[in-house]
Amino acid sequence: MRIQTLILTTTLLLASIAVAHPAEALDVYVNGVKATGLKNADMVNCIVKFDAQGNIHIISPGYTVATSKEGAPLRIDGSSDFGKAKHGIAAKPKSRYVLMYKQNPRVGFSFEVFVNGLSFREIGLDSNEFTVDISDKLHAGSNIVRVVGKPTGTGPQSGSEADIAELRIFQGHVRDDGAFVAKYPPVWELIRAAVDRAPIDRSTTIEAE
Repeated sequence: MRIQTLILTTTLLLASIAVAHPAEALDVYVNGVKATGLKNADMVNCIVKFDAQGNIHIISPGYTVATSKEGAPLRIDGSSDFGKAKHGIAAKPKSRYVLMYKQNPRVGFSFEVFVNGLSFREIGLDSNEFTVDISDKLHAGSNIVRVVGKPTGTGPQSGSEADIAELRIFQGHVRDDGAFVAKYPPVWELIRAAVDRAPIDRSTTIEAE
C-alpha cells in the first residue's frame, strides 16, 4: 500500500512539474525550411544536426518541403542527393568557395547567413567588410544558402538606392602563394539598398563542384 501511495505521489509530482514548467517546443527544419508539425513523411540519406537552441536540422538537398498557402508543411517532395555518399556523409567540393560581405554604413540592415540549415555568420551594423572561406560547410552537389535580414533603426539617414550592402559567394581556387582566385560571376548574391526596409528571408540552392 505504501509503495502504491509513493508511486501515485511521484506521478502527481512529475505531472505538476510538467504543467508548471512545460518543455520548450523544438522546431524542425528541412534544408533550411521550417517543417515543424510535418506528418507521414519519409527521408533517407540525411545529415541531422542540433543547433544551440535544440532545434533539429535535417540536411539533404534534393528534398523540398511543400507548404500550404498559410505556410504549414504538407509533405516532402524530391529525393536525396546523398545516395552515392558513403555512410551518409557527402563528398566535399573540389573547388573553394568564399563568402564576401561589403559593408555600407548607410544601409540599416543586419543579416544572419545559414548554410545547409545551420547558422554560419551574423552580420550587424558594426560588422566590417570580410571574406571568409565556407568550403568546409558545403558538400559536392546541391547546398542551401539562406539569409535572414532585418532592418535596424528608424530608417536611412542619408542613403539612396545607390548605397548598397553586398553579400556574395564566389567559386574559385587557391594559388600556390595562398591567394584566392575568384571566378565571375558569383554563384550567389544578395544586395540591399539603404532605402530597403522590408525584412527578408530567402533560401537559394547553389551547386558546389
